[in-house]
Order: sequence, then structure tokens, then C-alpha cells
Amino acid sequence: MQLIDNASKVANGSDSTWIGAFTPGRLAVLIALLLFALYPGVISGTHTFFYQDYGLFTYPVARYTKDSFWRGELPLWNPLNNCGVPFLAQWNTSVCYPLSLVYVLLPLPWGLSVFGLGHLVFAGVGMYLLAERWTQNRLAASIAGLAFGLNGLMLNCLLWTSNLAALSWQPWVILAVEQAWQRGGARRIALAALAGAMQMLSGAPEIIVFTWLILTVLWTRELLRHRVPVWPGLQRFAAVGILVAGLAAAQLLPFLDLLAHSERDASYGEADAWPMPPWGWANLIVPQFHASQSLCDTYHLAGQYWTKSYYVGVGVLVLGLVACWRVRQWRVRCLAGMALVGLVLALGHSGFLYTWLKQLVPALGFARYPIKFIALPLFAIPLLTACGLHALQNLPTGKSRQDVHFLIGASVLFLLVTAGILFFAHRFPVPEERWPVTCRDGVMRILFLAGLVGCLVGFLSSCRVRTRALLGATIVLLVGLDLITAGQRLHPTVDKRAFGPLELNMSYRPRLGESRALVSQQANAFLNRLGMTNPVAFCVTMRGALAQNNNLLENIPKVDGFCSLRLRQVSELMPALKDASLVRSPLADFLGVACVTAPDNVFAWQTRSGFLPLITAGQQPMFSTDQECLQAVTADDFKPREVVCMPAPAREFVRAAAVSNATIISPQWSASRVQFGVKTTAPAMVVIAQSFYHNWSASVDGQPARLWRGNYAYQALEVPAGRHEVTLVYRDRAFYLGSAFSALSLSICILLLLRRCPRGEGV
Repeated sequence: MQLIDNASKVANGSDSTWIGAFTPGRLAVLIALLLFALYPGVISGTHTFFYQDYGLFTYPVARYTKDSFWRGELPLWNPLNNCGVPFLAQWNTSVCYPLSLVYVLLPLPWGLSVFGLGHLVFAGVGMYLLAERWTQNRLAASIAGLAFGLNGLMLNCLLWTSNLAALSWQPWVILAVEQAWQRGGARRIALAALAGAMQMLSGAPEIIVFTWLILTVLWTRELLRHRVPVWPGLQRFAAVGILVAGLAAAQLLPFLDLLAHSERDASYGEADAWPMPPWGWANLIVPQFHASQSLCDTYHLAGQYWTKSYYVGVGVLVLGLVACWRVRQWRVRCLAGMALVGLVLALGHSGFLYTWLKQLVPALGFARYPIKFIALPLFAIPLLTACGLHALQNLPTGKSRQDVHFLIGASVLFLLVTAGILFFAHRFPVPEERWPVTCRDGVMRILFLAGLVGCLVGFLSSCRVRTRALLGATIVLLVGLDLITAGQRLHPTVDKRAFGPLELNMSYRPRLGESRALVSQQANAFLNRLGMTNPVAFCVTMRGALAQNNNLLENIPKVDGFCSLRLRQVSELMPALKDASLVRSPLADFLGVACVTAPDNVFAWQTRSGFLPLITAGQQPMFSTDQECLQAVTADDFKPREVVCMPAPAREFVRAAAVSNATIISPQWSASRVQFGVKTTAPAMVVIAQSFYHNWSASVDGQPARLWRGNYAYQALEVPAGRHEVTLVYRDRAFYLGSAFSALSLSICILLLLRRCPRGEGV
């Protein structure tokens, strides 16, 4: 085999007749075409995603955000779920993320699809630019862009706006911040801060932390190697970090405030759920290994819910291995170490390193799912691939044969490993795994790897410009086809009319401020296992059952719902609402539960009698500790019409007693405001069955009144005798304070962007 050293021409730009064709614009078009091949109906607007969290959380949240803005309201509070819960402060609702305007302004559900698929294109271009900066090789950068923008995790994250946006911004943030600390300049610092803030506002804390850990490692290494002057480099990095925090303060401060009042702490019970299974590394090579098929024709990894795939391309892995063997640069070693550590940590406690890290950093207990560490290798591997291909193109004459032999040997090794995985799947399948599906998937990976390596060898051995251009384009196309064929069964789609008007199987429809619905524990368990071959029937069924947050689409208030951060006291009361006691449950009466899932039909609703209005008055206050109050409210003999449990410190402030003729007049509810009249012959307690949160304030006849925690998790206040007007208003002080910091930081960034710096001047 005769090879020549063509890469030096490529790197110097002398072979620009073909290398210039691999531009970021063409890569964006290619990714868009590949996505159209995957989801033609979604892009054209006739179909939409619906499966799993997309239909249960992402779409309802986007719809609520859109409706709130078009009503002229800022969605700070969601009164329709969990008896009321902070909305913007959840962070993963992405209310403050500027690109959320895409689905706010465009018609749903198409606007949300454009948002998601557009971020995949954006992610690929960002990785291209980062890889091109690190390797000066456009072909290698194109492959890295495809491997990042279309890998299994990125495609899976179409389920969530927050994770998808954070991952998409990751290469852009690293590129911009790296340029800022290396070259300085007011504009570069401002652009880096704006990129960092966009990711920060997206709403995926773990991905954001990974990004800044990567930046810290890169920055520290450059300081140690004296590639960046210590003091200026520190100033630039710190300036970017401070500006990012300031720009995102409108989101960060409410989130931290809610986190302090949520059920999460360092010992959070769900933190260790859904790690990568012990055989999970095999799914990097055969994505459907040990996967089960659903009735909606998707596949699910055994023991894993957070992602259905993290396939990055078997040919991409081979080139990454070439980089680890061939390139002796610290950046490659750093990327290789990052990939290995992420793969081990993703195993959770099975990998041991995760257990040690949790002991060292207890704050990890606030986060959920060790599988999220897979984001580290899926960022590092595309860059390793770019470095590996660049190294092969820069073959010294004496080592060319050796390196190509290593490439072929590594490919043969991966082919053998793939065959071994298929053999293991055939002999030791997991329940519901289908051998023909796994076999077909593995054979396709073998074919793509063989084709890719063959084109690579031909590319490296060819001296003709046209041949190299054709083979280079073929390599890029094979990588893209490998990724989309592996991801074609990740997301089923449905006709968009499935999200149109829906007639619910309810004889009584709860309304905001009047009553609530409650999905029973039995129904929740059934819906979590539900599968149908007809996507329209599946989507309509989940909507009709008000599964998770589907009530937001119907504007129906519920006692339950899904959110990442639940208020601590409210979450502690939820287990008390058991199926057996729902018909005669005092707690359900107090919460205004008018409809509950029928015991013999999870798709129908049973009307309850005896539920109370959401605002009541005249109860006898009973002062007790939190534990005593929790026991009293959840007891079968709790009498919410007669008594209200109050915290012990309220004893010295509250003078009200039981009043038999206290009445509530004309209650009016909105998302962040409740108004009503009270008529009482003596000082009386007023109890509001809405979640207590310190951002709610009360006034009586325009004068501030103390709002207490009543019945353990809800709201109560005292009113004097007579006729009075009571107003409750939700004001998120952390948001308003953060908004001031964000506005100030944005002003600084604008001034930095407008500042004219002499060439070479830094900050």
C-alpha cells in the first residue's frame, strides 16, 4: 500500500479545491437533510412528537408558557399542578431562555419541533467550529459535528427543551470562553459571557456543571503550561464567569430559593436511579443490545428510562481510539480521561467511582440519575475523532503504513467485539429483547464500520484531488447515515391533530379556584406501563387521563403533577392520598378533589361529593408541631370544616376562634393572584387550599396581613370581624432582584461589545 503525506497540504490550505467544500454551512444543511429523512412529517408540520416526557411534561409546559405570555402574564407560578407550585423557578421550564420565543411565537406543536430540531443543527455547527479550531481540519470537524449533533443522546433529548438546549450550547460556550481567556478583548469576553448565559438559562444544571468543569480543566492546564499569562488569564476567566452569573441571575436566584424549600437534599432518594447497566458500554457499539421494544415501535434500554440511546457511531469510536494511540497532546489525553471517567461514573454505584465521588462531594445527592455522566464522553469522543482523523492525514512518511495498519486492526477489533455482543445477545437475552432486531442493528453497525474504514483507507492512499473529495464526502455521509439509522426508532410521531381539542370523560370539569382532579395511584401505575400500537389512541388516552402534566392542556387544576422540584411539605402529604381512602378522604375533601380516576376504568372519571371549596373560613385553630400537624391532617378523623392545624409559633399572634357563620364572598383566581371577600361576626381564620410558599403575601382591605402555613402545607390567615376584602399576591422577590442583576450585566456586555479595542489589546 502506497500512502502519501497529503494532510500537510490540507492543513496549509494548498488543497483548498476540495477541503473548502467542508464548511459549517454545508454541514448545517446536511444535518437538516438527515433530520428531514428521520422526521419528514414533524418538519413539514403534519406530525409531532408525543412519546414519554415530550407529551407528559415538555409539550404541556411549553403550552402553559406560551398561553401565559399571550395572556400578558409572566409564568412565575403554576396554580394547576400540585395545588400550586413555582413555575419559572423550576429552571427546566426554560421560561428565561431567550430561544424559547421560538415556540412562544410560532404555532404549537410545530414551533416546539422547530425549537428542538433546530438545536440539533446548532449543536453540530458548534462542535464543527470547536473541532476546526483545535485541529485546523475541516473534514475532521465535519465528522465531529455530525457525531455530536446526531448522537443517540442528542436525539433522545428532543424529549426535553432544557437538556437539549444545554447540550447544544456546550461547544459554543467552550469555544467562546477559551478564546476569551487566550486572546482577551472586551468583545470576546462579552460574547463568551453571552454564550455562557444562554446555556445557563436553558435549565439543565448537570450539563452546565460539566461544561464549566471542562473549561476549568482546560484553563488550568494552559496556565500550568504557561500558554496563558497567569494574572490576565485569571482576570479574563473570572470576568466571564461573573458576567454569566449576572446575566442568568433572573433564573438562578429563584431556582436556588426554590431548591432550599424543596424536598431535595444531599440524601435525595431518587438521585441514584437509572444508572447505566453493567453491560451499558456495549450500547456504544450496538445501540439496541439488551433493549426491549414497545408497542409504539420504539426501543428502551433495560433498566434505563432517562435515555434510550447514547450511540455516537462505531466508526467514530475507532477514530477516537486512533487519537488516543497516535496523538501525544495533552488535550487529547484530557479528552480521553474525560470520556473514561464519564463512562465509569455513568455506571453509578456499580462503577465504584460514583460512590467515592458522592462521599467526597455530598452535593451530588441533589442531582438525579448517574447516567447523565454519559454527556462527558459524548462531548469528548467527537473531538477525539477529529484529532484522530487529523493525525491520520498528517502521517509522517515513515509511519504511514504503521498507522493505517493500526486503523485496520482497531476496526477488526471492533468488528469482533460487535460479533461478540451479538453472540451474547443471542445466548443470554434479557426479558422482552428481540434477537432479530438486535441482530439487524448489529449487522448494520458492522456494514457502516466496514464501509467507513474502507473509504478512510482509500482517502489516505489517494493522490487525486477529486477522489479525495469524493471519499471525504462519502465518509461524512456514512457517519451521518450510521447515526440516523441507529436513531430512527427513538421517537414515534403522531398526527398533530392528536393535540387538538379533546372531550374528556368527565361529568364534572374542575376549574381553577373551584375544585381539582386527582389521578389515582392505581391509574398512575397503569399509565406508566401503558402501550398502544395506535399513536393517536395512545396520545388521546394519556391526555384524557390527565397523565402527569396533561392537565395544563385542558386548563384543569390537579392535586398532583410532574415537576423537578416539589415543595417539601406538599410532597410529604401526597402519600396520604391512597386509592382506598379517596372516596372518604378528609384530606382530599380539604384539597377540593371533585374528580378522581374511576376504580374500574383508568380512562374515566368518578365525581366525588363532599369536597370543600378551596377557600373556607371559621375553623378553630389548633397549634402543634410540624410532625403533629402532619399526623393530624393525614388522619381519617381529620375535620377540615371545623379545625385548621397551625404551627406552634402562631399561637401568640392568632386570636381567632371557631366562627360558625363566617362566609367567603366572590372568590376570583388567577395564576398569581387570589381575591375574595370575607364576612364574619368575630375574628376568624381563613384557610386557602393552595400550597404555602414564602413568595405569597396577603393583605386585608389593602393592609398587609400575616400569611401562615395552615394544615401543614397550605395557606391560612386571620381576619377581623366584619366585611373585608382579602388579596393574595405572588411576588417572586428573587426573580425581581435577579432581573436587576441581569439587566445590569447585559448593559455591561453591550458596552463591552461596543467598545473599540486596539488590535491585540486584552482585558
